[in-house]
Amino acid sequence: MIDCRITTKGAALTGDPAAIVRRNMRAAMHEAVQFGVRAVKGRTPQGVMGAQGGLLASIQGEVRAPGGDILGIVGTPSIYGPVVEAGRKPGGKLPPKGTMVRWIEVKMGLSTEEAKGVEYPVRRAIARKGTAGAHMFAETLDQDAAVFERIFTRHGLNMIRELSR
Repeated sequence: MIDCRITTKGAALTGDPAAIVRRNMRAAMHEAVQFGVRAVKGRTPQGVMGAQGGLLASIQGEVRAPGGDILGIVGTPSIYGPVVEAGRKPGGKLPPKGTMVRWIEVKMGLSTEEAKGVEYPVRRAIARKGTAGAHMFAETLDQDAAVFERIFTRHGLNMIRELSR
């Protein structure tokens, strides 16, 4: 048996349903982006600056609404982000000069002058051997897809409840 009723009440008919939908979509995206930032940061290797600086500190999230669409972004403006994410293939270019000095100082316990002296061989070894990627962004999308789905489902149900009041 199918039960069907026609109603003239509820926000879907009498309120501003578009505003309800936008508000719930924006809330879902904000929650998903906040979760994404925490998850990516949890998978990001800590460099020589630890959690206070460097790549880990540069990971951020943003919610935009271009043309009415709601877009969530989790990323980093750091030039090291793509290299740490994907790694480097063997046989590629040398890392830029001067970018490894601080890392060498901390990892090898050398003075700045000593680090500058061994930077070229370290850069050459990285170019020759490559580096493994951390895949912190890709793993967050793959391994936490169910969490993102639950966030959007919960907010979708809230939207339905709100529209039916």
